[in-house]
Amino acid sequence: MEIDPLPEASGRVLTSRARIVEAARHEVQVKGILGLRVQDVAAKANVSVPLIYKYFDDRDGLLAEVLGLLFEEIVLEYVDASEQLFAHLESPTLDDLIAVFARPSDELRKPRRWLRIQIMAASMEIPALRERLTVVQGHINDRSTQFMALAQERIWGRLVVPPRALANAVQALSLGMAFNDLLEDPEKMTDDEHLKLLVAMFEGALGAARVD
Repeated sequence: MEIDPLPEASGRVLTSRARIVEAARHEVQVKGILGLRVQDVAAKANVSVPLIYKYFDDRDGLLAEVLGLLFEEIVLEYVDASEQLFAHLESPTLDDLIAVFARPSDELRKPRRWLRIQIMAASMEIPALRERLTVVQGHINDRSTQFMALAQERIWGRLVVPPRALANAVQALSLGMAFNDLLEDPEKMTDDEHLKLLVAMFEGALGAARVD
């Protein structure tokens, strides 16, 4: 099957390495992780297979680069949006903080959530990807922790609970929504139930900190 080459990227001239990464991203998004073939990536990027191996050593190295980027972008896109929201709010509230989290009915975030799970599962078989995700998750944790510190300072005027612990709890809750995805109505958690859970979690943490 003939592979169409990448279109011009908004007038930008991409390096060979960048074209390979963009082509691999496209192949993963269209064919899935298991469907990525180095030969197809080479054809789409208009480069030779040996050049891909020169940059990334092997298929696993290419996957580690591309899946690491996707994994990070999925999360940081929302962290960036949350930071921008809080930067424009004069007096943010707990309701504003809760509003940045995905609702169970949010169909946009569902495929991204499942892609992160697929990437983590693939890392169990690809050591290079596992090493890459360790670095990526460290960066995600740092950014998420910074946002949780910012949110607490803006809402309560102080750090109520350790920002890193709160960031980890929120990330775990976000990925845990995949279990809800597997259920059928009426067993699924509703948006209202999810909202009550978040309010209870944050107000409970605030109350415990006040007692301490």
